[in-house]
Order: sequence, then C-alpha cells, then structure tokens
Amino acid sequence: METTGLNHVILTISQVERSRTFYRDVLGFETHPLPEAPDSGFYFRAGNVSVFVFASRFPLGGDRFNEFRIGLDHLSFTAPNEQALHDLAERLRTAGSDSNGVERFAPTGNLYVAFRDPDNIQLEYWLP
Repeated sequence: METTGLNHVILTISQVERSRTFYRDVLGFETHPLPEAPDSGFYFRAGNVSVFVFASRFPLGGDRFNEFRIGLDHLSFTAPNEQALHDLAERLRTAGSDSNGVERFAPTGNLYVAFRDPDNIQLEYWLP
C-alpha cells in the first residue's frame, strides 16, 4: 500500500454533547456538526486528519473504552512545543480530567500528556 498519510479517524462515543464540550471547550478543537446528521455526532480537524465523532448506534449500558481490548490503544496528537503540553495539562486539571500532567517517555525521552475523553478513550499530546 502506498499512501501520503492518514485521512480520517472515527471515534464512537456515548453522548454527543458531552463529547463535543470536551473536544471543543477543553481541548480547543473547532468542532463542526455532521451535515447529514447533526444530532448524531460532529467532526474536527487535527492538521490534515479529520476526526469524526459519532454516537454509538448500539450502546451497551455502562460500556466504556478499554485499550486492552483488540482495536485502538490510543490516539496521539502532535504538540508544537513544550509550553503547549503544559498549557493542555493545566486545562485538563481545571476541567477535572484524569491526567498525570506532562510526563517523559523513558525509552525515547519524549515529553507527552496522556489523558482520557468522557468515554475513557485514551488520548495523548506528544512532543516529537
């Protein structure tokens, strides 16, 4: 397969407004309604990649993301600089989001912030 990069990612969530508030107000993404079904989800852009966020069509009571199941482990966004990591860590703390703040990945020395969205999807802000 020959490719020039990643085109899009789709995340399945439980509550559209709760997730939209998190991705827009806490993470700072400009979210957009889905033209064909605005109540079923939204999308935002992370660089050249579109991230579509849809409400589950078959919700299971109490279902939460778990990176130990087969499938996605986490989604990582690129940070432009170290200050951006610290800024996000503070916004997450203020929002009451579970995060250890800025950490260092021992094998490579990279700095990052790991955190979770309202459906427990593991996200990361990574400084290359």
